[in-house]
Amino acid sequence: MAYQALYRRLRPQRFEDVVGQEHIVRTLKNQIERGRINHAYLFCGTRGTGKTTTAKIFARAINCVSEDGVKPCNMCDVCRSILKDTNVNVVEIDAASNNGVENVRTIIDEVKYPPTDCKYKVYIIDEVHMLSASAFNALLKTLEEPPEYAVFILATTDPQKMPVTVLSRCQRFDFHRISKEDMTLVLKEYIAGEGVDVTDEAVEYIADISDGAMRDALSILDQCISFYFDRQVTDKEVREIVGAADPSVFFELINAINNGDCGEAMDIIDRTVQQGRDISQFVNDIITHLRDLLLAISIGRECRALEHSKAYIDKLISQGSAVGYDYLISLINSFSQLSNAIKYSFDPRILLEVCVIKACDPVTEHDTGSVDKRLKEIENKLEKGIPLAKTAKKAEAKPNEEKAEKETVLEKAIPEDIKNVINNWKKFVRSMDKGMLRSILAITKPAYIDENILTIVCVNNGPKKSVETHIEEINVLLQNYFGKEFVLKVITEEQYNIRHAEKYGVKDKSVKVYTQDDFTKVFGDIVTFE
Repeated sequence: MAYQALYRRLRPQRFEDVVGQEHIVRTLKNQIERGRINHAYLFCGTRGTGKTTTAKIFARAINCVSEDGVKPCNMCDVCRSILKDTNVNVVEIDAASNNGVENVRTIIDEVKYPPTDCKYKVYIIDEVHMLSASAFNALLKTLEEPPEYAVFILATTDPQKMPVTVLSRCQRFDFHRISKEDMTLVLKEYIAGEGVDVTDEAVEYIADISDGAMRDALSILDQCISFYFDRQVTDKEVREIVGAADPSVFFELINAINNGDCGEAMDIIDRTVQQGRDISQFVNDIITHLRDLLLAISIGRECRALEHSKAYIDKLISQGSAVGYDYLISLINSFSQLSNAIKYSFDPRILLEVCVIKACDPVTEHDTGSVDKRLKEIENKLEKGIPLAKTAKKAEAKPNEEKAEKETVLEKAIPEDIKNVINNWKKFVRSMDKGMLRSILAITKPAYIDENILTIVCVNNGPKKSVETHIEEINVLLQNYFGKEFVLKVITEEQYNIRHAEKYGVKDKSVKVYTQDDFTKVFGDIVTFE
């Protein structure tokens, strides 16, 4: 007998075997038990979630002649003929290749005749959204008032493409993506039955990249077993098959980008390309990693959308806190645009390298969205009464005016004033209203190194970008609090150490990366990394 693909051989044969669709299975079983069979059903959902499989089980169940109450029994003549696709009363149609009005007319002509050895005549129309407009119109009347023995089951991945006149005539069932936990459990059962050696990490990775589609998971598993039939299949082998990179690569790449280490980032890309990884898949994996970082620092360990181990989530929180909200969102936007551009590029590697180089050294963007954002920031400042930098000369006073309006001029800060800021930085931060700006400044440290310049030292490139974005507002707050006019400079901790060593010959140990414990001692629970 010819080899049969794993997803076909392991296709569920009873309602109890359908994975992750309990809400649908229970409804259909109740309808069968109570004789409330509807004339038209719409099964919709993403690929590989069991739409066609459930339709076939339902077709057997409503026609099964078993007397012991188990339906479908898969043992009676009716069930066996439907399983073998030899029963003329259960017809499966692929609307992708039979989408014309003449194909629907054939169904209309056939449905007039009652079933021969079954109770119901069942028509399963797969990918029904592919039918033409004229075909849908021809199907409408029969779909609304079919013979009492006719049942239509329409399956689609795109219900939004179907006419509302058809949708209103059907009972709609939405198939959910299969959860990672359910898929992992079922895959392990299948593996035990196959007698192959696959590690738990490999199974979890297969479930993770299958995007809730059991058919995709079984296809990947089948391919891995065939390729590595003589040895254990680990997650490394699975990544080799699908052309994906190890997760540690994404942590390394984001660290390099965040620290502005362009050379290290280029080495990582070159190593990835030399290993034969698919660049498009690599970029999509980067976006997924950035999304996980954003969720980890926004929601924390309780985020149900992060289907990772606690240790892995802790790593995400640690890196996400170092990168920061603003920079993460900026990186997600950049790599999302790259993902779209790669589809039309003759050399995706060049686009990837350019994107990473720009990310390592972020510059002000001049697109419409960025301009609009800056305008909104100006509006917010005006609403709060924060003065804007003067861009025009003051109008000349009229000759008849007795006295010109006097401007408030602050004294320029000297090293003693900068020392005062350094000593009272924590009080200054605590005096601010709770919000994003307060959180940004809480992970910085003021320092003095150049003449009459207040240097704000950031952990790395991510917080530095955030501070630079709000530098004008920070300067106004400093002037209002300390009553001096400051010249600000923003640098990373690494840049500060190099500059300090050049000037004084030693590293400044007072400037260091803050930990969560440090913040808790000073601020309590008002400032957290999570």
